[in-house]
Amino acid sequence: MAGIIGLLTTITCAPLDVISISETSTSTIPKATLLEQLIGDLGFGSFINLSIADNTELKNQGVEQHQIDSVHATSLTLTILEPASDQDFSFLESIAFYVEASGLDKVRIAYGENFEAGARTIELTTDNVDIAPYAAADSMTITTDVDGRRPDNETLIEAGIILQVDLNVGGIL
Repeated sequence: MAGIIGLLTTITCAPLDVISISETSTSTIPKATLLEQLIGDLGFGSFINLSIADNTELKNQGVEQHQIDSVHATSLTLTILEPASDQDFSFLESIAFYVEASGLDKVRIAYGENFEAGARTIELTTDNVDIAPYAAADSMTITTDVDGRRPDNETLIEAGIILQVDLNVGGIL
């Protein structure tokens, strides 16, 4: 069995027990009013009640929650989809993403600040934190904490997260 695993790992050039999954979510931020409001939470709806075990790629591999050894966010990117021009991330001073689940403490997984003028895509710095206990929960919630002001235009933002899921190969093979 070990020989087969070693051969397959060599052929695929990747560990058999690590799967990268990606999820995206969009959020619309209303434009600033005369009485400009602070942003607060960006509200990426489909990141709420995210269930890693329900991810199509993991389901296709036959992975169950108890087979997940560790989960790390390896990338979190924000991209302005609309308006097509004249809007960048300069309205944000800082942003942090957190993961939460019932019975577990809220933990930061990514953050960024001091965004370059003109930037329409930003890559946040990810924290090296294992969120497997959150992935093992029935559902986990990803929330934001934002400092800044509302943008001059109504702005549609897409958030994309890549999670590296390390699996217990003994439970799969």
